[in-house]
Amino acid sequence: MIDDIRYLIVFAKIAEVGSISGGAEALGLSTATASQHLSKLEKNLGSALLYRSTRKLSLTQDGESLLETAQSMLALYEKGVIEFKQRSISTQNHLRISIPAVFINSDFTRHIAAFIKAHPHICLSMSCNDSRSDIIAESIDVAFRIGELPDSSLKARHLFVLPRKVVAARGYLAECGPLSHPRDLQALNWIGLTMRPNSRVFRHVDTGEEAEIKYTPGVRVDSVEASYQLARHQVGLAAPPNYLADAGIRRNEVEAVLPQWQLEPLKVYAVWPPNVSTSSVAYALINSLYDAFNSRSLD
Repeated sequence: MIDDIRYLIVFAKIAEVGSISGGAEALGLSTATASQHLSKLEKNLGSALLYRSTRKLSLTQDGESLLETAQSMLALYEKGVIEFKQRSISTQNHLRISIPAVFINSDFTRHIAAFIKAHPHICLSMSCNDSRSDIIAESIDVAFRIGELPDSSLKARHLFVLPRKVVAARGYLAECGPLSHPRDLQALNWIGLTMRPNSRVFRHVDTGEEAEIKYTPGVRVDSVEASYQLARHQVGLAAPPNYLADAGIRRNEVEAVLPQWQLEPLKVYAVWPPNVSTSSVAYALINSLYDAFNSRSLD
């Protein structure tokens, strides 16, 4: 059935142009292919559609009867192709991205802004959410994600690492007693993140000793910024990125917890559908951000 539709389109174009070679050229086919399609259509229908001579083609009675149907097929095909090409031209500079909301006040947004200014004809739509978006369902061209990625058919590129600190308000820490090792943190109040596991891996800056702890958060939020704000209001411990934690430490809002123990940094990735063209504006953005960070962390 699908082949017959193709053959009908070829038949209509040949009849419109008045020659097999002309019809083939109009459809981007070889003359031999167009002739073969016409012959297969006649064979499938069990009827001749065109009289052929060395000088011209003419429709048979059956050809005249079928032509209106074939012309309708051709019109639908040409209308669809033209509309698609026009839509592609009008949307080729449109870009829909998703970034973690925690990056809003970081260098990440500054680099996005630089890219926008360097490409003034791009129409960019940006979603800011610490929870992971469904790239396919939400028609996102590129998503930027923190942490390890699940196996999927999506493509990904590692951009940089994100150092973090465990912080808490001074008033809260005063109630906790002395802390000397990550295991002392397991029983404390943690502000958990819905998109992250309830565990932390620490490494001692001098000895290299590693320690992994697991905890049960009393509060869970879907925003890194919200976890920090709750921490500064003495709700418990949070582990924001260094640029957010250090700003709070300078303002005396929070203190670093066990500063001699560093949290394992998280990797940040660009993720995109597998059928995105390497010449697209999406790839241009990914390459621009990779070059801007050069695999360095946000500080």
